[in-house]
Amino acid sequence: MSDHQVQLVCHPAHPTTRVDGLGVQVTRLGAGVQLRYDLTGNLAQLEIPAARGAERRDELWKHTCFEAFIGAEGTDEYVEFNFAPNGDWAAYRFSGHRQNAGHLDCSTPAIGAVSDGDRLIVSVLIPAPPPDLTEGRPRLGLSAVVEEKDGHLSYWALHHPSNKPDFHHNETFKLSLD
Repeated sequence: MSDHQVQLVCHPAHPTTRVDGLGVQVTRLGAGVQLRYDLTGNLAQLEIPAARGAERRDELWKHTCFEAFIGAEGTDEYVEFNFAPNGDWAAYRFSGHRQNAGHLDCSTPAIGAVSDGDRLIVSVLIPAPPPDLTEGRPRLGLSAVVEEKDGHLSYWALHHPSNKPDFHHNETFKLSLD
């Protein structure tokens, strides 16, 4: 088991004064990955999706959601997971940069969220990434989209390699899961 604590940074072209910080704790559990997103800020000014019931849904990234991208060194293929605080989720497979190869066939990730005043914690357990993405050295890209009540979106990631947010860029896959 490996454990990492990282801080996501806001993309400079989409600043916000509503979020003070966004950290992620990553724990490797056998073949699976446990993520704990810890957002601090003025939650009353953020648009947090209300509970619906842990359904698979597309376009979660248009609102507050937390994301994980998993790839392996030596391949352009990767998977994308989206997690909403209400338990909704999505998972996609990509054959290359933004080359969507469809929904990822996978188990439903376990998602839980708690908030108190100025803190939102979203915990996620991703069972196991597809075996073909664990043959090489696994790399993880962590990111989030945070929506404010007025509709403004801020984009958070380990690294922003270009002048516009692009969580699919291979330079954002900065964290090794070894």
